[in-house]
Amino acid sequence: MARKHVGYVPKLSLVSMTSTMVFYKQERELFLRLCSKLIARLVEKEEMKEYRFFLLCVAERGHESPRFFNYYKLWKGLGRRVDLRNFHLGPEVEYIEDGELRYVSIAECTVSDVHSAMKLMLSNCSSFVIFFSKRKDCMTEAFIRSLVEKVYIDGEINCFKLALTRCLEGDLVFRWGDSSEECELAIIMLEEYKQIFNSVSFHDE
Repeated sequence: MARKHVGYVPKLSLVSMTSTMVFYKQERELFLRLCSKLIARLVEKEEMKEYRFFLLCVAERGHESPRFFNYYKLWKGLGRRVDLRNFHLGPEVEYIEDGELRYVSIAECTVSDVHSAMKLMLSNCSSFVIFFSKRKDCMTEAFIRSLVEKVYIDGEINCFKLALTRCLEGDLVFRWGDSSEECELAIIMLEEYKQIFNSVSFHDE
C-alpha cells in the first residue's frame, strides 16, 4: 500500500507506550497523564527545538441541525466542552465528503496543552490527531485543505496515510488506540528519528 501512494516502501519506525488490564476510567486517566508527561519531556529535547506541536481536527455535523452546525463550526463547538484559550487556532476550512459538510482545522499547542490535546485525541481518534512538524505553513488554509484531502478517508483521519504524507518530511505522527482493557499511544516516524527517544522515559530524573 505504501508503494502505491509514495512509489516506494519507506523505513518507518514506531515507538509504542501500552497499558494493559485497564478497566477503570481512573486508570486510563493515569496512563494518559503519563503519556502527556513523556511527550512534554520529548518536546524539551534539543533535537525537537525546531518542531512545533499541532492538533489536526475534523468536525462532523452528526445529529446537529445544519443551522446549528454552520454557526458553531469547529472551534466554537469544541470550545463549549474544552478550554481552548491557550491553543493557537487555525482557519476553519470547509470540506465536503460524500455530500456531507465538515469543518477542518489545525491548532498549534504548547507543552502546557499536551494533556488537553491528548484528551481530545482519546475522545475521538478518528477526528483528532497530534503531529509534530518543522513546517512553517501548517496553519494555512492551503496546507490544511491539501492535508485533509489526502488523509481524511471514509469519515475518519487515516493515520497510515497521515504517516505516509507527513513522516517522509520528518514529522512525527501520534496514533491512539484502545479496547475494553488496553490503551496504546504510538508515535510514528522515519527510522533515523528513533534516536530522539533515547533517554526519554516515564521516570523522574
